[in-house]
Amino acid sequence: MRRLILSAFAMLALGPGSQAINPLSAHDNGCARECLEGHVDAYLTAMVAKDLDALPLAEEVRFAENGVQLEPGRGSWATIDGLGTYRHVFADPHTGNVGVITTVTEHGAPAMLDLRMRVMGGEIHEIETLYIRDPGGYARYEEMGEAEATWYETVPEEERLSRDEMVSVVNRYFTAMVRNDGRADYTFFHPDCDRLEHGLKTTNLETAEAYGHSQDTDFRSLDCRNQFGMGFLGFVTDIRDRRFLVLDEERQAVLAMVYLDHDGTVRELPLSTGNTFVLPPYFNVPRGLTVVEGFKLKDGMIHRIEMTLIETPYGNPPPWADAEGVVVIP
Repeated sequence: MRRLILSAFAMLALGPGSQAINPLSAHDNGCARECLEGHVDAYLTAMVAKDLDALPLAEEVRFAENGVQLEPGRGSWATIDGLGTYRHVFADPHTGNVGVITTVTEHGAPAMLDLRMRVMGGEIHEIETLYIRDPGGYARYEEMGEAEATWYETVPEEERLSRDEMVSVVNRYFTAMVRNDGRADYTFFHPDCDRLEHGLKTTNLETAEAYGHSQDTDFRSLDCRNQFGMGFLGFVTDIRDRRFLVLDEERQAVLAMVYLDHDGTVRELPLSTGNTFVLPPYFNVPRGLTVVEGFKLKDGMIHRIEMTLIETPYGNPPPWADAEGVVVIP
C-alpha cells in the first residue's frame, strides 16, 4: 500500500511548480558498484599523488570545487596530501554517478571531502567536489571509522522504492524544512531516524546539549519527527536547486546536494513547546549553505541522515544545472 501511495503522489511531492530537469529513466552504463567504487579509489589516490594522467578523463570533462568550475587538477589537488580512514560511498550503476563522503588531510591538517563523479564508457565525464575544513568533523569521522552498518544493507527488491519514489520522499524532507512551523505531516521520517552533522549526532541524545549556534537544549534530545514538529528550523527560508546526485536503489540510499538560504528576516520563532526561539546574531544577515546530504530509506521512510556543508555566498548557484544523470528540482 505504501508503494502505491508513494507512486501516486511522487510528482506532487516534488513541490508546486517543480520540474525534474533530468528525467529518472534508468539505464545501465556498464559500470557496476565495484567499478564505480574503484573509480573513487583511483581518483583519491591520483589526487594525493598529483597524477592527473592516471585518471581516464573524458576529453570534455567538467570539474568544480565548492561551486566554482575549475580546470581538472587545480584547487585542492594542490594541497590535499593524505587520505583518512572514513569513506562512505553511494553508487548508482544505472546513471554512472558515484559519490563519497570521506576524510582527507591538507598539508597535514584534517579536513573532509565530498565528491561526485559521472563515469560513462570507462571515462570520467563530471567531477564535483565540496572541500570542508573542519577538524572537529574529521576527528569524529575518524573515530567512527566507517558508516553505520545499516547504510550498507541490501534491501530486498520487492521492498525497494522506485527512483521517483526515492526522490519524492527525500524532497519532502527539504520542503518540510523550509520555514518549518511544526504543523506539517512528518511521517516521512522513520520512527528510528537518526541524523549526523559532520559526524556529530544531533538526534535522540540522552543528555541535552545546545544545538548549533543556538542555546536550545531540547532539539538534540528529540527524534527526527519531533524535531520538525518543534518548528525550530523555520529560519531556513529557502532550499533551492535540489540536486539528487546519486540514487543507490540496491541499498535505498540517496546522496543530494542542495542550497540552504537564510535571508536574515526571521528573528524569532514560536515553538510547539510553548517557548519562543530568539534567533542568535549569526542569522542576522543573509547566509547561504551548500549542503551534501546522504539519506538511508527504510520501509519507505527516512531512516538515517548524514549531513555535511560549507558556508557559501547567499544565493550561490550550482556550478552547472545540467549535470548528467542528476535529477534537479529548481
